[in-house]
Amino acid sequence: MTSPVIESEAGSFFPSWNRVCGLALRHVYLYMGSWPRLVEMMYWPILNIAMFGFISLAIVKRFGQVDVVTDTYLGGLLLGEILTRVQIAMLIFFMEEIWSRNLGHLFASPLRLRDYIGGVFAFSAFRCFISVAPAFAVAYFLFDFSILKFGWILPVYLALLCFNGWCFGTFIVSLLLRFGLAAEWLGWMCSWLLMPFMAPYYPVSILPQSFQYVSWALPGTYVFESMKSQVETGRFRADYLGLALVLNLAYFVVAMVVFKRSFNSAKRTGRLLQMGE
Repeated sequence: MTSPVIESEAGSFFPSWNRVCGLALRHVYLYMGSWPRLVEMMYWPILNIAMFGFISLAIVKRFGQVDVVTDTYLGGLLLGEILTRVQIAMLIFFMEEIWSRNLGHLFASPLRLRDYIGGVFAFSAFRCFISVAPAFAVAYFLFDFSILKFGWILPVYLALLCFNGWCFGTFIVSLLLRFGLAAEWLGWMCSWLLMPFMAPYYPVSILPQSFQYVSWALPGTYVFESMKSQVETGRFRADYLGLALVLNLAYFVVAMVVFKRSFNSAKRTGRLLQMGE
């Protein structure tokens, strides 16, 4: 006879909080006990802010409008790091299980697919925060730019970009589940593939017309356009943020369907046990 607790848990739509926390903490402890991993995750955002920040200063000091252009550029760069680092964190979360040959064992446990997704999302948000927090500080001390100048709307920007990163990160993990380690290089490439289309530092209007169609189909574009409007006019675009949310929800549904099909295919063909270094 099946236990009522097990029946209730199996029928629950939501992930198990204990399993989500346990899965995320496994990777948190891994990073807390490895300073090279911590250095690596902070290094690239800091380098990007320092290098491209000085490039933007060199350009705008020659052509004027230092405050507006620098704030637009640094704001787009910092917010873009949120989107990129969430995707990379999800990729690394998955790859860590492959490198340690733990993926098959993980899904042989009572862990459900929704618990795994919840753990990936929780860890990616944590890793993203640790990665970009030093970059925020560098932007402030080197360029006198504070991300807090966006005010109360900042959490909305961060949430929408994080949500967008989760959607795209899920597609990347699905790609690896479908094609195995042979697609690892595609996973790293895809983390930056769509960023030029989102126009984080420049207006969408300068893109070729065919590129603009792609750009307006991406949730992140609307967040960046709202940010640029706030810097240039002092007003954010609520309509753009609403469209970003709608697109995120649509991408999320598609991403979950693709991920589940890729997972079922990997389980059926035995790729879950075969993937490893």
